[in-house]
Amino acid sequence: MTGLDPGRAGAYIARWDLPLRAVESGPGALATLPAVLDRFVPVADLALVVDGTPITYPGGDVVAAVRGLLPAGTPTRTVTALAGEHGTVLDEPTVAAGVAAAKGASLLLSVGSGTVTDLAKQVASELDVPVVVVQTAASVNGYADSLSVLVRNGAKRTGPSTWPSALIIDHDVLRAAPDRLTRAGVGDAAAAWCSPADWYLACALGLDRAFDGEVLQPVLDAAEVMLSADPATPEALTALADTLTLGGLAIGATGTTASLSGCEHLISHLLDMAAMADGTEHDLHGAQVGVASVVSAALWEIALEDDGVGALTASDLAPPDDLRARVEECWMDLDPTGRLGAECWAAVERKFTTWEEQRGGTSRFLGDWAAHEETLHRYAYAPEVPARALERWGAPLRFADLTPAVDPERARWALRCLPFMRDRFTLADLLLLAGRWNDELVERVLDRAARTGGGL
Repeated sequence: MTGLDPGRAGAYIARWDLPLRAVESGPGALATLPAVLDRFVPVADLALVVDGTPITYPGGDVVAAVRGLLPAGTPTRTVTALAGEHGTVLDEPTVAAGVAAAKGASLLLSVGSGTVTDLAKQVASELDVPVVVVQTAASVNGYADSLSVLVRNGAKRTGPSTWPSALIIDHDVLRAAPDRLTRAGVGDAAAAWCSPADWYLACALGLDRAFDGEVLQPVLDAAEVMLSADPATPEALTALADTLTLGGLAIGATGTTASLSGCEHLISHLLDMAAMADGTEHDLHGAQVGVASVVSAALWEIALEDDGVGALTASDLAPPDDLRARVEECWMDLDPTGRLGAECWAAVERKFTTWEEQRGGTSRFLGDWAAHEETLHRYAYAPEVPARALERWGAPLRFADLTPAVDPERARWALRCLPFMRDRFTLADLLLLAGRWNDELVERVLDRAARTGGGL
């Protein structure tokens, strides 16, 4: 089986003792499904989780092909994810409906998008049953991890769900997926060139678990190939699939999406939340993450090279006096009821309360700035790197390139609101504490991103 090196995946699984026991990746991998399911014999009742979207490849309809590979006589029910004006949104009603429909199943088998997979993992967690995942596009890294992105009170939240017991990645299926899904995968993969710096910062301040560069290096190695391989070749598809799969394993191994989800993912979540709140469409998660990765890399470059973060002292840092008002202001136009603002304020208040309790970590971090700066430069790539990957693969580079296009004022709004949405600490929070998070900085970041072809 070609594709993801079984030795590399096996080393990951063994090194961190991951519950995901099998990754079958390469052309024709779908044919391994019967052998994978044999590990769960007898399957008393199988629930096939889908969203009803037709998925085709050279072998025909993917869901039909999966049904044809199931052991004869296997009791099978279909769990179709609820869909609304924004497609399938993993809010409380959608998860509850999935749980009700799958109740009694001894195994879940998901076939579809990253959202369908997140739903299956969440339902499997609540029912305490295993889940096998058939990946249908190289669009996100969430197929291979143990977390799900849910919507609570209108806000995007990431929480623990369950590990897939097995992951099947058929490259023939990936190659047949719509190009926009593959380009979205490139965008999600591009986060590897900026998000680890945000994670390192949080860890160095004592606000997250210990940073582990060993977890991330295989992801960065795979991503490097994406910069040189011809996107039309099997080598390039393998590099993309590997980057995403290893990224999911890394997220699972660290127990937090923070290892590969920083400011760039926050920007994407903010765009999603704004679109959901005002009833408009938004682009795919990965497409937005790619555009935002160029912006996030530009922010890191400015902070490290122009703004002299290392010259700060702990006494220079404090939350603004009007913090709550600033949080609520971000959301008032989108949700006048205040429900969304209250959800975000609870998270932001928790974040800065934790920071206050860990001020000693900030003092140590700034006192040993030279060592930390070297590491941050290693993980915060120049914005030209994600921009080069996006351009090479034909993925969106600017907010205006997204479908639908994000207008400049909404893009600026998303950047301004970066510190005011969730409890995870990033560079935006440090700059807010330093009194530097303002419209002038947002414009500088957008201008720097524009020099690579990104930004507005």
